[in-house]
Amino acid sequence: MNDLELAQDLTALVAETPGVTAVYASGSPIRAVLHAVVDAVGSAGDDAAKVAVTRHRDGSLTVDATISVDSGAPVPATLRLVGDAVRGHLLTQPDSAPVREIDVRVCRIEDALR
Repeated sequence: MNDLELAQDLTALVAETPGVTAVYASGSPIRAVLHAVVDAVGSAGDDAAKVAVTRHRDGSLTVDATISVDSGAPVPATLRLVGDAVRGHLLTQPDSAPVREIDVRVCRIEDALR
């Protein structure tokens, strides 16, 4: 599995995690701007890959995810669920690389009444 496919899989996994209401483009500011342009234009591209996967020279991975959380879900528990889900998925890959870091950030807390 290449890194784009892995990022797409992780994006879907994070989006399905209880308490998560949305997954946003993660990584460099340039990557976020590119995602915003792609969203505005409507091109498919790597739109399904909002979780950033960075492979380092030593083969290890860093995963960055930016999410919004339902206001009824405890933020620390939701962060833990996302991190555990990502780590578990990475460990089940046949060619699993060592995980250097999993960085999960909440950028928004959404009102449960919406």
